[in-house]
Amino acid sequence: MKRDLRIIPVFALMLLSSASSAEDQAWFRLIGFSEDGSYAAWEMGGVQDGSGFQWVEMEVIDTETSIRLDGLEKVWNQYVDELPGEAEVASAEKDIQRICSEWGIRSDTCQPPLVYHPVTDLSADGDSVAFCMEVYSPRGNSGEILLVLDTQPAEPVEDYPDWFPDPMLPLLTVVRDERSSLFFMDRESSSMFFDYSISAVYRNPELENSLLVVLQAVSPGFEGPDGRFRVVSGSI
Repeated sequence: MKRDLRIIPVFALMLLSSASSAEDQAWFRLIGFSEDGSYAAWEMGGVQDGSGFQWVEMEVIDTETSIRLDGLEKVWNQYVDELPGEAEVASAEKDIQRICSEWGIRSDTCQPPLVYHPVTDLSADGDSVAFCMEVYSPRGNSGEILLVLDTQPAEPVEDYPDWFPDPMLPLLTVVRDERSSLFFMDRESSSMFFDYSISAVYRNPELENSLLVVLQAVSPGFEGPDGRFRVVSGSI
């Protein structure tokens, strides 16, 4: 069964995610992959810490390069205690479906994550996760894979506030039979984020050795640090 792409239920999450502190924390949802596994789409949203307006953003990435290809950003000029009107939601839904159609994204390609640490999980250190690709029995699996997260200094994006920590880029390394880089830093030089942790790991349903890694990322906000998400992909 295909999962409904409508974003109306997401606004319940937006209401629950509002906090009394100045910073804001976004929610994340993986939409799906293309039929050949070449592209993946995801969305995040929340409540802006400065204006109190609700927003939702969608991205499509190339699963081989992690480069963002197209996107949709919607900001509703209503405060957290007000839901966007039906016409506004319908417009965003139509845009999301159009982008998914353009890139061949299907919601029924989503599978349960291999690793999942929501932002409420205070037991996870976020710097590394151990998992396997397949489980054959309670005591049999395809072998342990260790995913390690490091960071590397980056150039700040334009207007990056100098009173926040210096911006960083993520560097993901897979430890299996030998170490191999999953995300190459020479593809980027600047960043708007200064901290990262591993939130989830998905297996690409069409490409056997391809992983999609969801990173909880921290960026400068209007009145403090804001929680966002970054998605990277690569082969192991």
